[in-house]
Amino acid sequence: MNFDTKPSTRELHSFHNSLAILLKAVEGHKTTVDLRNESFVYGTVEQADGFMNVVMKDCVFTDPRGDRFPFDTFFVHARNIRCVQIPANIPIIPAIRHELESINPMFRRDNVEVKQKKTFREKRIKDKLKDDKAAVQEILSKQETSDSERL
Repeated sequence: MNFDTKPSTRELHSFHNSLAILLKAVEGHKTTVDLRNESFVYGTVEQADGFMNVVMKDCVFTDPRGDRFPFDTFFVHARNIRCVQIPANIPIIPAIRHELESINPMFRRDNVEVKQKKTFREKRIKDKLKDDKAAVQEILSKQETSDSERL
């Protein structure tokens, strides 16, 4: 199964405004999905979408009586999920940040450049700092030449 399609705008909205993004971070990890009818599925999360629908592979479905049924692929509709157990080896906050960055490059911290018009005061301070740096460099160069002449 290939699920490399681009998410819809509704799905992106759901990722950004719910914890469905955390379920996306669980992809590729083994976890337990508890269902509303007192049953659960344990397996590897292959794909999760913004509506919290989950596709699992190599999983075991356990019904409310305790009977176990192995499945190669298992689809869980969002309305049937009671909770998803997040594995202990997934740090929650960094996982959410990483998934948001992978979905929308706007959330990357290194690409944040806020272009705002500088005020007169900010321009004046910047010019003053530039002049001060030039003055310090001039003083240091004079000091180095005078030290070299003494030797």
